[in-house]
Amino acid sequence: EHEATSVYRPKGSHHVPAGFCVPELNQWRIMLGGLAKWAQRQLSKAAGGRIRFNSTTQSNKAAAAATAATGGGAVATSAKAAASAVIISGGCYLAYWQVLSSSSASSSAGTTSLKHGHIYIVGDVGGTNSRVSLYKSDVELHQEPLLASKIYPSQEYKSLTAVIELFCQENKNIIDKEGSPAACVMAVAGPVEFNKAYMPNTRWNMDGAVMEKELKIPKVLLMNDFVAVGYGILGLETKDYHVMQDRPCNPRGPIVVYGPGTGLGQAYLTHDGKQYTVWPSEGGHSDWAPRSNQEMRLWHFLKARIRGRMFASGTPLDVDHVSQERVISGSGIADVYDFYKNEYPEFVSEEIEQKMQTMNKSAVVSIHAQRKDNYVCRKAMEQWAVSFGQAVGDLALAYLPTGGIYIAGGVAPKNIGLLEELNFTKWVTAKGRLSQTMESIPVFVVKQSVPVGLVGARVVARRVLGELYPSDGISSDKAPKNRHESQFFLHQQYPEMEW
Repeated sequence: EHEATSVYRPKGSHHVPAGFCVPELNQWRIMLGGLAKWAQRQLSKAAGGRIRFNSTTQSNKAAAAATAATGGGAVATSAKAAASAVIISGGCYLAYWQVLSSSSASSSAGTTSLKHGHIYIVGDVGGTNSRVSLYKSDVELHQEPLLASKIYPSQEYKSLTAVIELFCQENKNIIDKEGSPAACVMAVAGPVEFNKAYMPNTRWNMDGAVMEKELKIPKVLLMNDFVAVGYGILGLETKDYHVMQDRPCNPRGPIVVYGPGTGLGQAYLTHDGKQYTVWPSEGGHSDWAPRSNQEMRLWHFLKARIRGRMFASGTPLDVDHVSQERVISGSGIADVYDFYKNEYPEFVSEEIEQKMQTMNKSAVVSIHAQRKDNYVCRKAMEQWAVSFGQAVGDLALAYLPTGGIYIAGGVAPKNIGLLEELNFTKWVTAKGRLSQTMESIPVFVVKQSVPVGLVGARVVARRVLGELYPSDGISSDKAPKNRHESQFFLHQQYPEMEW
């Protein structure tokens, strides 16, 4: 206020003329009011959440802040790093505190841990099996201890609630010691709307609000299994994925997740300035586009096969659509093999055909393609790799995912050597005039050993706990780093800022 009014104050006077309008004065008051709120948040954060500004009067606010800043165990005077806050309220007073927080000291020495974390339940629920795990929250995701985990055959239980209740009963000793679960997040193989889901394979009707009452858990969340995979990307470490196209990642850029497995899942992530949100997609059902006469014959072959299957199931349709899933998914590999078997009958192996009677057909095709001992299998997997790369390139064009494309699912990790051998990234970037842009998009394949869906459930559960217990100091999830290049990206984009 002093700076603003001095511009309009007559020489030799200490007052602004009565009735004189000072527009800058109001601007300064608005700015200082916002600065006061920011400073209060910074002071509270520096003191580990032990300073709270709930008082309505300025004197109580000052007293509360001063008391917390000088005592109560919130200050570690030996710390060198300090969080400074200027608290200004209504232009009435100016107070300055320099708070040396214990969290700053401990973070400079190493990673901190929660003294009293909360336990939570996560699960990956499928039509065949339901995997349920119990974790205890900590500051960082990778620090959290796994307290219990078990796989239950889904068909043997009447509901998901029954599975969780049994899991809690079997781990009663842990729950008695650590306290009741504070949250439960379940990744479900099926569509989820308004925290409700239905699984036709098990005939389970699930409602998160009802389950909260039945299980006596404060928050129960249901989420689609591939949405969980999307959130799981945020919990990955460098060791959890193969780098296919090593490029700098934008830590706030869009991320795409693509998952060829039994089907072809797809999702994308956007950043709102604070955290990522995962959005479901049915992009796996986009059209597959043939590029040659032979691929045109493959298109007609797949179209006829789809029509035949629909007719056999009692739903005859005029099929004029062949999706990417029909070629790139695990089941699609088997159909592509059958096409090339018709194209090159002289190279069909009776031994391989017999194996397919007792083993997974797509797995047999993959094994012999990697061994290079059968031409038909090799052609089928070459077709898969090329179509796969083109589809990933289409995603790169559609979303410009500067945060990276992460390939999950069960098919790609098992064929990582084949993808590298067949120059997978060549087909990702082969987009004509935009090829150079495509070459700047990072591409990764999540390793088969990583339960990325379960990791995603944990990421969401930690967000829930952060809202329920903000004083715990649970760190927010971050974009997975492409080694150390995300920092390099920031320096490129924002050289004026210190990272």
